[in-house]
Amino acid sequence: MVSRAFRIVLASRSPRRIEILQREGVQFQSIEADVDDEATPPAGDPRSVAKELALSKARAVSAAHALQCQGAFVIGADTICHHRGVSVGKARDRDEARQILFQMMDGAHTVVTGIAIIHDGDARTFVDEAIVRLQPVSDAQIELYLQSDGWQGKAGAYDIEERQRAGWSMQCDGDTDTVGGLPWRRVREAIEGWSA
Repeated sequence: MVSRAFRIVLASRSPRRIEILQREGVQFQSIEADVDDEATPPAGDPRSVAKELALSKARAVSAAHALQCQGAFVIGADTICHHRGVSVGKARDRDEARQILFQMMDGAHTVVTGIAIIHDGDARTFVDEAIVRLQPVSDAQIELYLQSDGWQGKAGAYDIEERQRAGWSMQCDGDTDTVGGLPWRRVREAIEGWSA
């Protein structure tokens, strides 16, 4: 088990990423990266952008907390939704969240999560993707959700598992943890195979 053999530092305070690691029984330390990822993602290939932002987060935490990160696997992650050629990040306010959600109901969208892992000065990156289809949701349901502020801090303005529990019809072709911002299965495999 990774949690027993290795020290993990998550370069994020994302509640969803923390929840994924806790669910898996991973012992880890969470440190917020001093990297601004709140705005709309930069233009360009979302896979490259997500990897670059993930690496920036891992590097920022590794540099600012060198003693705490010594010998640890520092994990940076960044998630971007991509719909009809446009990258979608986190909504800045309710109006933008509303606009994003209605946009997402128009066909499938791709969720890209970039991962960067730094260990003893060595950095490795990869991207995992999933396809999500959000079936139409009523205006009343959207407004109730927006009032809850559950959209805050989430790429695409939603948490797929939380919305599925709430009764929204969302299908995922891929790993829902990728949509949640941390494809732990692939991260674990990367750490376990680090010296291979």
